[in-house]
This record gives sequence, C-alpha cells and structure tokens, in this order.
Amino acid sequence: MTMTSNLSRPVILDEARAIVRDLLAGQTAPLYYFLELESEEQVQRRAKPLPYLAAGTHLLELIDGKTIVEIGAMRIPMLHGIYEFAPSCCNDGHSTAIWAYTGLEVHSVDINPVCRDVASTLMESNPNLHCYTEDGIAFLDRFALQIDLLYLDAWDVHIGHDYAERHLAAYLAGYDKLAPTCIVQIDDTDIYFGGKGELVVPRLIRDGFELLITGRQTILIRVAA
Repeated sequence: MTMTSNLSRPVILDEARAIVRDLLAGQTAPLYYFLELESEEQVQRRAKPLPYLAAGTHLLELIDGKTIVEIGAMRIPMLHGIYEFAPSCCNDGHSTAIWAYTGLEVHSVDINPVCRDVASTLMESNPNLHCYTEDGIAFLDRFALQIDLLYLDAWDVHIGHDYAERHLAAYLAGYDKLAPTCIVQIDDTDIYFGGKGELVVPRLIRDGFELLITGRQTILIRVAA
C-alpha cells in the first residue's frame, strides 16, 4: 500500500483518476431523467453499483483510509459470490458487504431495523462492521471519529420528498469529521436530474472536492494540500 504522506497532491489525484478510469472503463452509464424504469432498463441497461464500489475500495487503499461511514445500508442479503450478479438483489447493490470485506472500520446506519437484521451474519464474520438503527443525519451529528470515506445512500428518490435536501444535510453533519484527504461517494445519481446527489454534488465541488466519476454513482475526492 502506498501511503499518501509519501505522495504529492497532483500524484494522488492522477492515481485516483487512473483507478476510476481503469475500473469503470467500458461501463455504460445512461442517465435517466425520470424515476420509473422498465425492467429491461433496470436489469440490462442501467449501470450496476459494484464497479463503483470496487473503485471506492481501491481509492481507500490509495489514501490509506481507515474508517468508512455508510448512510443507508443494504436491504437484501448477498447470498452469492461477490462478483456474481443476481438481478433479484444486485440492482440495489451490496455496499455494506463490500465495505465490510475491506477489513476497515465500517459504521453503517439506516433507520430501517431490517437493515441491521440483513447485516447480522456479516457482523458475525466481520467484527470490523458496526451497524446502527437511527436517522443518518443524527448519527453523523454525534459521530466522533475521523471519516475517510462517506457513502451516502439513504433517502430514496421520490417526487415530492426531500431526499436531495437530506443527503446534503447528512454531508454537512459529517463535514467536520471528514479527513483532510477523503472520499465522498453517492449512489443513485443517474436518475431524475442527479437523484440523491442533486444538491450535495454541487456543494462538494464548491467545497474543493474533485469529481472523479458520475453515473450510477458519483465519486469525489479531496486531497490535502
């Protein structure tokens, strides 16, 4: 593992861009300006979360990350190999499992108690995974550790709901806990004019984060000067 302390800011950014380019090369990432997708669009055409999650894990290695905070946990157990694809479950992704398998400290929070039940087997085999049942914004308000990767995937995109505002509020609640060099990753940014990232992605860019990729997910990085 290359320690970021041994690399200059331009080198880290170049390596981060290369990681994303290599892992997401050839990925089709259509954008949908609506919410209801046909089955063929969802299963066959829409980009899948796994390559983006894999990019996040490699970026964590690059910055020597230690702590992941996930707001919005996986809802369906992963009952197959990590690189297998099952349409019945994988369109939602298995982020909690992917993060747990990194061996890093993972704090996953979801207001739905079912999510903790889904992750119970994962926690037994991965003691680095800690799951909580509460509101993500409230959790980030009181979180006391430094965050190397913040993963935002909580409030679902529904017309008339404040999902965009809540994801922005979650980022703001966790802002002062983010490490000087860190990653923010947002799911479902390929639907309805930016989806969960509609408000938080522009704010991240204004705050000095660099956009690495946008599509099914959006990944941004901040590198300390």
